[in-house]
Amino acid sequence: MATPENYMIVETHIIPQGIILAVLAPFVFILNFPPLIWHFRNRNTAAICMVFWVMLMNFMTAINVIIWPYIDMRSMYDGQGLCDVEIKLLGARSPGLTAAVLCLLRALARVLNTEKNLLGPTKAQKRRNTAVEMGWCVVLPLFTMLLQWIVQFNRFALTGVSGCQPFITNDWTGWTLTALPLLLTNAVAVYYAVIVIIRLFKYKSSFNSILASSNTTRSRFLRLFIIAFVFLIGITPLQIYILVVQVPPPGAKSFSFSTIHDPSSWNSSVVIPSTVLYDRWTNLGCGLLIFFFFGLGKDAVGMYREWLVKVDLGGCFPVLLQTEHSQRGVLSSDHSKIPLRRKTSWSKIESSRTSCSRASVSPRSEGSSEGRDVNSSSPIRPRHEV
Repeated sequence: MATPENYMIVETHIIPQGIILAVLAPFVFILNFPPLIWHFRNRNTAAICMVFWVMLMNFMTAINVIIWPYIDMRSMYDGQGLCDVEIKLLGARSPGLTAAVLCLLRALARVLNTEKNLLGPTKAQKRRNTAVEMGWCVVLPLFTMLLQWIVQFNRFALTGVSGCQPFITNDWTGWTLTALPLLLTNAVAVYYAVIVIIRLFKYKSSFNSILASSNTTRSRFLRLFIIAFVFLIGITPLQIYILVVQVPPPGAKSFSFSTIHDPSSWNSSVVIPSTVLYDRWTNLGCGLLIFFFFGLGKDAVGMYREWLVKVDLGGCFPVLLQTEHSQRGVLSSDHSKIPLRRKTSWSKIESSRTSCSRASVSPRSEGSSEGRDVNSSSPIRPRHEV
């Protein structure tokens, strides 16, 4: 570990950016819970992974800024254990998020593929599609963790306010192993984005009928496409810029695994005074976009209504019981229509309706009480009107 003499003291108080992050990161993390649950219900693997990576990064930001709020960290936690986990997740973040966007665009392109969308996907096609999505969204991020460890210069680096960061060797082997997954994933994602745009113009006149055959709606399709496209045009140029900046200089040393992973030198960490890194703000922006596109739609509002009814607020707010009879669906990888919420039983609705009214019932006469006892013992229940 670094000694106190090696620290460069810049400030010894909490910087304003750290305070803003400590407030916004947990707030955005909580906002993204409803979209995550909604996509879980509808088994949308790509969207689940996209929301997961953004939520995970904001959660790590909140944890780090609370643990290391100062730029001077001489008397703070040295990061052992926590940083060992975080740097692995940071290494898989960019490929994982880009792969999720790729799979989302791929699903949209399959919806607009009229040649293979006439009879719907078979069970074998569904299994194959699920395997492809799991390969991109799960296997690829895990593989990048391994590649990062191969070229990892030391155990980890610890920066003020921003927290844990990986240190990669500054040679062509390190650059190639970290850049290759990003370049490959971005190239395929751009390809599917172009395919979707071409098919949107090609089938503009029959767009609604194509979506109807895939059990989705125009609003859901456009929301998924817009957020995927925004993420893509925001992520791709930034990643290309970072890769260009990190190109090894002329005369860089050749890679040596035995030298880098020498136990006497590798099992160490570097403490670097810093400020809030740019990607912390990027993660906040991505989280707000996810909530804006997925947390304010009709389907999400219906899910909020269902939650409020479950906690017996339907009696206090009767408008919550005015549910729609039509089932809601969402675009999923197998083009299936999945209901957004289950049917609420009569007893649950009745209990929520009466929970708030009991406190306001005025005392009645003994005769009327007997009448109520007779009615309550009747096996015939009144019809519930929505």
